[in-house]
Amino acid sequence: MNSRPLTLNLRRVIAGPPAEVYRAWLDPRKPVNPWSVGRTLGFPPKAGNLYCVLVEGTAYIFGRVLKLSKGKEFRFTWMSPYTHGAETRVTVRFQKRAGGTLLTLRHTGLPNDKDGRLHAQGWNQFLVKLETHFGQKAR
Repeated sequence: MNSRPLTLNLRRVIAGPPAEVYRAWLDPRKPVNPWSVGRTLGFPPKAGNLYCVLVEGTAYIFGRVLKLSKGKEFRFTWMSPYTHGAETRVTVRFQKRAGGTLLTLRHTGLPNDKDGRLHAQGWNQFLVKLETHFGQKAR
């Protein structure tokens, strides 16, 4: 394992207005986000609150909500077996762009190993689902 933490930076233009994309990203009833993959506790999110996602039979995800700017940004910590207990940070921004919303996701502090790199695959799966939800042909 490389001792230097891994940072992921992902960007997608989603064919919907920022407020709607933001709402879909935070709604555990919509299968387009990590909050929908199991039983989610601590939602709807509020700054300072803890959350936990119990993924059926495989894993758990938990962390703290750091910041919510309605329709603009969601910042939170992320811990799972794949972060080896490290509290990593995720920032998701929603900016109006031609054709919809530029969603940028930055995940910092990941272990620089196979488990850390798996997060790129996981986040991209949700971004494809989000694109499909808003009527786009997924990449």
